[in-house]
Amino acid sequence: MIKLIVPNEAYLQSYQEAYDEYLAHKVSTYSFTDPSSCDIFAKFQRYREERDLPPNRVGEDKYWLVDDEKQYFIGEIAIRHRLNDALAQRGGHIGYGVRYSEWNRGYGTKMLALALEKAKGMRISPVLITCNDDNLASARVMEKNGFVLGDTIPVSIDGTDYLTRRYWKTIPQSGKQEDSMER
Repeated sequence: MIKLIVPNEAYLQSYQEAYDEYLAHKVSTYSFTDPSSCDIFAKFQRYREERDLPPNRVGEDKYWLVDDEKQYFIGEIAIRHRLNDALAQRGGHIGYGVRYSEWNRGYGTKMLALALEKAKGMRISPVLITCNDDNLASARVMEKNGFVLGDTIPVSIDGTDYLTRRYWKTIPQSGKQEDSMER
């Protein structure tokens, strides 16, 4: 079954394979964490708990889209707890990547839909998500999930100028208080 999970060791080898696919194909739209560079599970936990973060970083919850029958990693999505100035320009509340060999199979759309339920539980609304102006596949994923293009703005990264699309979606919140610890 395809589902969204908290990252765990059972999928680490498959995650490493996805990381290697991104390197081989020079994918730069989203970066998986190099599992050989650090204990990624400890790193993810620090971000979840907002503990010992580098300057100008915000807390985030990471989830993996997996096929649990095959113990196969498909994609990763990060839900940031809040925006800082940089994320308000480029990055937004949610960032995601689908392993290269699984592109164009609807997994990005499914993963984002599942993550929006998590964002609702975290009481994040409205939700901002961004993509490069020329990343039409990502723009379609956002639009299929009900995001509306707010604007396109110029952003400079390491001396290179990009156009960034900023999409928004308001998530209706239920009347009762939801447990923010269940992420």
